[in-house]
Amino acid sequence: MKKTLAIISTFLVTLLLFSGLSAPVQADTLTIVDNELVERIQAASIRATSKPNSYEMVRSALLAGQTTGYFETSEMAYTDVPGLINKITSENPEIMYLTAYKYWSNGKIEFTYSQSTITIQNNKNALVKKVDEVLASIIKPEFTDFDKVKAIHDYLVLTTAYDEYNYDNNTVPADSYAAYGSLVKDIAVCDGYTKAAQLLMNRLGIENQYVDGTANGELHSWNLVKLDGKVYFMDITWDDPTPDKLGYVRYAYFLITSDQLRKDHVWNETNWPVATSVKYSYFNEFDKTIEVDGIYYFSNNGDHNKLYKITKEGTNKQKINDVRAPYFAIAGDWIYFSNYNNSGYLSKMNKNGTELEQLNSVHSTDITVKGNTLTYLNTITNKRESLIVDIHAPNIVTPIGDIVPSNKMWTVTFNQKFEFSSIKEDTVAVKTDNGISIQVTYEIDPTGTKLLVYPPKGGYEKNTNYVLTIENVKSPDGKVQKKKEIHPFYVR
Repeated sequence: MKKTLAIISTFLVTLLLFSGLSAPVQADTLTIVDNELVERIQAASIRATSKPNSYEMVRSALLAGQTTGYFETSEMAYTDVPGLINKITSENPEIMYLTAYKYWSNGKIEFTYSQSTITIQNNKNALVKKVDEVLASIIKPEFTDFDKVKAIHDYLVLTTAYDEYNYDNNTVPADSYAAYGSLVKDIAVCDGYTKAAQLLMNRLGIENQYVDGTANGELHSWNLVKLDGKVYFMDITWDDPTPDKLGYVRYAYFLITSDQLRKDHVWNETNWPVATSVKYSYFNEFDKTIEVDGIYYFSNNGDHNKLYKITKEGTNKQKINDVRAPYFAIAGDWIYFSNYNNSGYLSKMNKNGTELEQLNSVHSTDITVKGNTLTYLNTITNKRESLIVDIHAPNIVTPIGDIVPSNKMWTVTFNQKFEFSSIKEDTVAVKTDNGISIQVTYEIDPTGTKLLVYPPKGGYEKNTNYVLTIENVKSPDGKVQKKKEIHPFYVR
C-alpha cells in the first residue's frame, strides 16, 4: 500500500532517528503534502527490490505484528527504509493496522499499530480461515486464471458493501482499509477491496500488483492483473454499486486498458506496466449479468439495457429481445425480468426471447430466484415480495422442418460452381423463428459446388426453430441465384 509519509530528522545520541507516518489510501480524506517526497519514496521502493535480506526481515516483523524490526545496514541505507516499507506493505496484503514507524541508522525500526498485538493475531487467523473458505466456495478445478479472477471480482462485489456511512463522516475504521474488512466483515473502502483481491489472487498464484493513485481527484487504489502474458487494470470498488444492489455486479472497470482507466483515474504510469490488450473489452457492455452453461446473459448498457447473450470467449453476441431489462434472473428455461418497456412490471420470457408474459402490475427490481421461489422488490411499498414459479415447466415448441442435433452442419449443394466472396450474412443466413440472426461460419467444398454451413460456437440452442435462407449467391461469371431457398429446421 502506498502511504502518505513525512520524514523528520534529528540527532539522538550518535544515531540518526527518522519517523514515518503511515496512513491507508482513502478516497478523499488524505492529502499528499509533498509530491517530491512521494516520488522519492516510490524511487526508494524500486531500489528496495535489491535488498532481499532487509525485505524479509522487515516483512516478517510486520506480518507478526511486532513492534520492533531491523534492516541490514550493510545492505541498504537508512534513507531507503520508507521505500522498503512501502514496497512490503504494497506486496503483502496480510499486513494490517500499521500506522507509523521510526527508524534509526543502526538498522532498528519501531512500528506503531492501531490495534493490539493479540487483536492483530486473532484477525489475521480469522482472515486466513476466511480466505480458505472463499476460495473453496468460488474456485472450481477446471477454472482458468481468467475464471478465477472473474470469480474473485464477482465475489467481492456481491459480498462487500462500501463503507459509505463512515466514509461520509470521516470515521472509517482501520478494518475497512484492510482485506479483513472486505472478507471477514463484508464492509470496506477501496483499500479493503483492493487488498482482498490481491490476497486471493496471491493465494492462487496469479500475478498481480497493488496500484494507487487518484480517481476523480480523490486518493484511490485498485489492482493490476496479468493473464496469459498481458496486463489489465481492475477496479473492483468502482464496479460495486453504492448503495449496495442485491445480486448486482458491474464490469466497467474489469480487465481494462490504461487508455480506458486514464479517463477518470490518475497514477504514476512509470511505476506500472502499460495495459493495452482489449481481449476482455466486451465486458464493458455488461450491466446485470448472469452466466449459464458458458453463456453470459447481460443487460447491455450500450443498447438501453436490452437483453443480450454472448459466449464466454466473447463471440456470437446476440440480442435476445428488444425489451429493456436492467434487472433480471434466470431459472430453468426462463428469464424473469423487470420490463422497462412496460413500466418495469415483472415479466418472463424464454431464454431464446420468445413467449413474453407479464407477471404483475407493479414496478419490480432486485429480482432473485432460489429454488422455485422468485423474490423482487416492490418499489411502491419498498418491500420484498415473492411468488412461486414453475421453473421446470417444459417450454413446448412445435418443431418446424427437419429435426436436427445442436451441432448440425448443413451442406448446401449448387448446380454449378459459385463465387465464395458472394457468401455473406445477407445471402446465406440462419435466424431463429423470431428473426434473431445466428453467427455461423462457412467453408467451400473442394468441388466448388458445395457450401458447408457450420453451427455457432457451442451449438444451436436446443428446443428452438430456425430458418436457413440462401439467396443472391453468384456464380464466377456473375450470374445471380434466381430462386430464394428457405429451409426451416428444429434443434431437438
